[in-house]
Amino acid sequence: MTLRALTLIAATLAGTALSAQEGPRFGLQAGVNIPQSDLKDAVDSKPGFTIGAHGTFDFRGGHMLRPRLDYTWFPEYSVSGGGASASAKFSNISLGADYLYFVEGKPQGFYLTGGLSAMRWKAELDANVLGYGYSTSEETTKLGVAAGVGYQFNRTVGAEVRYLKSKAWESDLDMIQVGATFRF
Repeated sequence: MTLRALTLIAATLAGTALSAQEGPRFGLQAGVNIPQSDLKDAVDSKPGFTIGAHGTFDFRGGHMLRPRLDYTWFPEYSVSGGGASASAKFSNISLGADYLYFVEGKPQGFYLTGGLSAMRWKAELDANVLGYGYSTSEETTKLGVAAGVGYQFNRTVGAEVRYLKSKAWESDLDMIQVGATFRF
């Protein structure tokens, strides 16, 4: 995704957010990531974690926009044998926005969500073969697409399940995110 495309998306979101009926509310989210597809092999099926911050803009009638910034990481995956050892770590920082549609027409209860984000993936590899060490890291920015469902219990606390699809380094880095949201 080019810088020009990201700038256009950000400007569109900012213009839309400014027309919201109510001022923004800010919050935090945290969750667990269950790796899918190629990501499952890359992290040895170990779950990862996400923390982040967001703003919400309520457009009434059950429509809401949620710009968000997330940091996701997976525990280090290590293998060894035959005089060699290796470890890998994967993480990403994503900036994007989600559209939320509340079925009951108010910002509480069951909702559907879909979103787009720019995801900055980082892979770190450390290897040691017969006493010779090698380290490398690589970063790339790719588009992420998410869809899911959630439930907003009250004005402050909600829960959500999302499927996030992303590609990097010729691999599908998909995950299921299960998390909680907190608004202030």
